[in-house]
Amino acid sequence: MRTGDFIARLRRFGELEWYRHGGGRGDTGEMVPPVVVWRFAEPRPVEFVDVLRGIVDDESREIDWVLDTTRRNWVLVPSRVMAEKEAHHFATEAQAVALLEQEDPEFCLHSVNDLERIVAALDRSADFPVSGCATS
Repeated sequence: MRTGDFIARLRRFGELEWYRHGGGRGDTGEMVPPVVVWRFAEPRPVEFVDVLRGIVDDESREIDWVLDTTRRNWVLVPSRVMAEKEAHHFATEAQAVALLEQEDPEFCLHSVNDLERIVAALDRSADFPVSGCATS
């Protein structure tokens, strides 16, 4: 499972105007903490925020996540990636991801497992009504 699978699921809920992503389970078995940033075209499916937040914050999660939908670009990233970025004064999330890959492979595994859980839950939410979109 890679972050591209998450992006593919997002397309079911609204038109994507822009995105960037990285992480997940690599071809050689490496586990990379996911970082996903995207922007829905207007009108944005704002009702989807509650659906996604419920999935991300589900009690079965293995790690804590940042889901930021308050800006133009929406973000989903493990909270610890952002904490490491801040603690080490890194310029990018990628630097924090690289550090975690080296220092905490178990965390990386948990983050990928959670991404898989999130994608599976989005698959189950495929009936979400996108016709009621509104701008935010």
